[in-house]
Amino acid sequence: MADLVFAFDPALDRPLPRLESAPAAVAEPVATAATDALLSAAAAARQADAAALVLFGRVLDPQRASPAQAAMLRSLITGLADHGCRTVWLAADTTHCADIARMLGEPAGLVFVTPTAPLQLEIRGIAVEIISASDRHAAGLPVLTAPADTTHPALSTLERRIVLGWDASHWNSERWDDEPATAEHRWTPHAGGPLANTFCVWGSRRRPPVAAGWHHLPALQARSAHESAAGSCGMLTLLDHPTADDAALPSSRRDTLESRTDWRHNWREIPTHNVAWRTVTIASATGGDEELATTIWSSIEALSLDVRGPLEIIRCHVECGTSVSRRVRVAEISAETLARVRQLYDPRTFRAWCHEVIADPGESLIALGHSRSGAKPGSTTSFSTALADIVNGLEQQPLHAIPADLARESAWLALELIEST
Repeated sequence: MADLVFAFDPALDRPLPRLESAPAAVAEPVATAATDALLSAAAAARQADAAALVLFGRVLDPQRASPAQAAMLRSLITGLADHGCRTVWLAADTTHCADIARMLGEPAGLVFVTPTAPLQLEIRGIAVEIISASDRHAAGLPVLTAPADTTHPALSTLERRIVLGWDASHWNSERWDDEPATAEHRWTPHAGGPLANTFCVWGSRRRPPVAAGWHHLPALQARSAHESAAGSCGMLTLLDHPTADDAALPSSRRDTLESRTDWRHNWREIPTHNVAWRTVTIASATGGDEELATTIWSSIEALSLDVRGPLEIIRCHVECGTSVSRRVRVAEISAETLARVRQLYDPRTFRAWCHEVIADPGESLIALGHSRSGAKPGSTTSFSTALADIVNGLEQQPLHAIPADLARESAWLALELIEST
């Protein structure tokens, strides 16, 4: 059971990119993944008998939405309202609220929150305030303080405060666009920890370091393998609901609505994604496309995949034993290898689609450096040895401007370019 369900960044008008050469059994789940994830969150809200489904991040842009997308979202909102569940939409401003209401035809059960207009609700006898923390593009979160006007009826009876914020990471960027997480970038929403009776949620498609008391929530559906999680919604219970044992022994609790623990600990996430990305790493130092395809398929078959579970998009990394010529060879035979692997795909028994075969970009370059190659300091060294030393040095500096994984990938690309010319 849950009182509030949180859904971050459904992005209904921005479907996942289509996969090239994919059959209908793969293309259709990818095309509907964003919508299906939101439907899963709504189903979880109905099943949990939630009082509200809270939508924040990108939901449906009135300037981009199709009539079918608007009709689907309206049906979802009215369906939840029939079950006594309101839909809370965090919007940028009152103008955006009016555009959304006009697009959806002002459905019953839809209410809005803006940065300047919090929402007060009563959920199961508990006064709740939902606040939009800040502009989603802001680098940090605002300082939260206790309400100044405690004589206001809505504030004097306030028992629960929900603060929501989010960022735009990975919306229009790639993984190498993220700034490194240094102490200066950590969010410190308020000194001394979270305020009493305040629950804070930060939505992001990556997993940044958040301050104590803030709960990271990923998007409902990931859009690539570079995101922090496949996709889930958050569920919060405002109090401990009586168990069967409590009902049998009513004298064991003074009040059935009294929480035995801090209500802010009643947070959990449930998966909502319908498409997931997985990386499979294999070793292949020799052989052509047929041998490589056989090795890849054997690795995929060994995976424990649920036929009724999410569609798995497989990215295969081939370890080449630091052989640059083998890495170039893998790139040359990747298309033929993929074709052989895909011939074995059967959607009725195996929900895994091999999307890409590449030489492992994260393979270590230590074996090419001075310490392993036998080169002496001060002597003339090859370009590969010098480049390996640079990358190995960057790996010893975790807060360097260039992350270690990107440094390795860049170095291998440079060596492959030289090898192939």
